Amino acid sequence: MNTKPIKLIVLITLFIAFFASTIQAENDNTAQKIKVSLQKRLPSDSVKGATVIAQDIQEWNPKETAIIICDMWNQHWCKGATARVGEMAPAMNNVLTIARSKGVLIVHAPSDCIKYYKNHSARKLAQKFRSHKAEKLVCDDKLLSEKDAVWPIDQSDGGCDCFPTCKEAGPWTHEIDDLKILDSDAISDSGVEIAGLFDQKKIKNVILMGVHTNMCVIGRSFGLRNMVRLGMNVVLMRDLTDTMYDSKQWPIVSHFTGNSLVNEYIEKFVCPTMVSTDFTGEKQFRFKEDHRRVIAFITAENEYRTNQRFPEFAHELLLFKNMNCEFAFGKPVSEGPGVHNIENLQILNDADLVVTCIRRRALEPDKMKLIKDYMNSGKPVLAIRTSSHAFDAKGNVTRSGGGVVASNVPVSDQLAQWPEFDKEVLGGNYQGHYGHLKKGTDIALVPGMENHPILKGVPAEGFVSPGWLYINRPLRSENIQILLTGAIPGQPVQPLLWINNREKGEVIYTSLGHWDDWQIESFRNIMFNSVDFLLKNSK
Repeated sequence: MNTKPIKLIVLITLFIAFFASTIQAENDNTAQKIKVSLQKRLPSDSVKGATVIAQDIQEWNPKETAIIICDMWNQHWCKGATARVGEMAPAMNNVLTIARSKGVLIVHAPSDCIKYYKNHSARKLAQKFRSHKAEKLVCDDKLLSEKDAVWPIDQSDGGCDCFPTCKEAGPWTHEIDDLKILDSDAISDSGVEIAGLFDQKKIKNVILMGVHTNMCVIGRSFGLRNMVRLGMNVVLMRDLTDTMYDSKQWPIVSHFTGNSLVNEYIEKFVCPTMVSTDFTGEKQFRFKEDHRRVIAFITAENEYRTNQRFPEFAHELLLFKNMNCEFAFGKPVSEGPGVHNIENLQILNDADLVVTCIRRRALEPDKMKLIKDYMNSGKPVLAIRTSSHAFDAKGNVTRSGGGVVASNVPVSDQLAQWPEFDKEVLGGNYQGHYGHLKKGTDIALVPGMENHPILKGVPAEGFVSPGWLYINRPLRSENIQILLTGAIPGQPVQPLLWINNREKGEVIYTSLGHWDDWQIESFRNIMFNSVDFLLKNSK
């Protein structure tokens, strides 16, 4: 028998298989990546014990990415929780549909309901696998990173905020019907099964969504903590989740502020968060009963630690004024890769107020359009310090003492600038700043402005700022009301805080905003008062 033809056929078959696998690998590597912006809270490099917000841009291979939907039951024991699940489900299903189309694996995890799906092919897929690594690692404990963390809310009463309080039970039987389950999906409530499936599918990136963030989403065998233990690049989709929190319990804030506090905790101690916008390109989801005013904090500068100070200020607005604070942050650098970028600017579409401190940034045209559209919308702006040269990336750069040199940071012609922002929006006339003085800058109230609501809590004799004085005279708007001035020995007095009453909305600008200004009670009062003033006038 001549075996040569058989050997030839085998060789050809092996060659074809190798060629096909090579092509498949190339296709996987060149698949359209998913760009995501992950928000996390990290220890400050410059201030011990302080935390900064960073927004990390990553590009994921969709075939290495999975979404786990946690406990989106058809009925919860709490009526309020059931209603919020029903409200969230259509938006969630939209994300799942888009994610599937990109090649993302969808895992449905309705705990305690798995028997309902015993004959579903998606259930049979998940049953095929178990992870020995997960069997050893999965547990109910907190992470080491949470060792000294204080849990942000009191959920000891079960978290129902209905009146009368609902009776705890287990009425759920399956996942809510608004979430479509396809044969290509997986169904499991076992972290060991899901980890085995992820090993088989070579999953590296995992998104958790569903309910409830402070209980099941963080703590299940497939939850955030255990995905961290398993070494996954795990992230919470923070707009498609909910907490079990009774607003009558500590810290006695609204249900939706309770959501925000738990998300803060997760970003600081567990893993980053993201929003559904990265998949949909649309506004992030918000519950219809969440009536909090939305404040968008935007910063991209490397001098004044606003990536630390803005989140600290926002946390107080969240706790004490029930404000919904969102962040769009650029890298705190002055040059290098990524300097001309600010992530998460879609928050401007929902914002009732923008608080900003940006220094010499150029942006992609669509991002600059978001900025300009907001500034021309008639909604208010609170701008501090380097906002006077926010989008003048190629203009002159000041030196200590008021001198200027030409900018040497290259800016692509494809990026958009707005050098007229200072004049057109703030009404200012920034010309640099005076030198650094150990004495600081003397801050004085303009005569007749002592009883202005923005200056409530500022002593009549003024105060001293450790920051160097900006040069802004003469201002360039006819509709400006100056509230504070600044002075240093031997130099003209400069306007320091003013209101620009634009036809397109009120703007408050102050050249204060040095990192140590935030420790001065008068400055902090000015910032809180400015938020109140602008939001009151914009209703």
